[in-house]
Amino acid sequence: MGNLTVDFKIGKEDNRGIYYSETGRALIYLSMHETIADVYKTINHEVFHHCFEMNGESDKMDEDQEERVIFNLQWAEISI
Repeated sequence: MGNLTVDFKIGKEDNRGIYYSETGRALIYLSMHETIADVYKTINHEVFHHCFEMNGESDKMDEDQEERVIFNLQWAEISI
């Protein structure tokens, strides 16, 4: 598995997006976003999950650590 598939859903969910490592698929819940920029940010978030999985980094971090790394990556340009 190396490719990432991104699917979009309309229905309400508790999540804005979710990545399934076992299938390499990300679901993006459009109704949980206010702008297209927000949708792009969620797509990027799920891509980071996929990249960590492909490079074996997910095994070295728990879910909280991975989420914090992604948060820092996404805000790095603004915080520097």
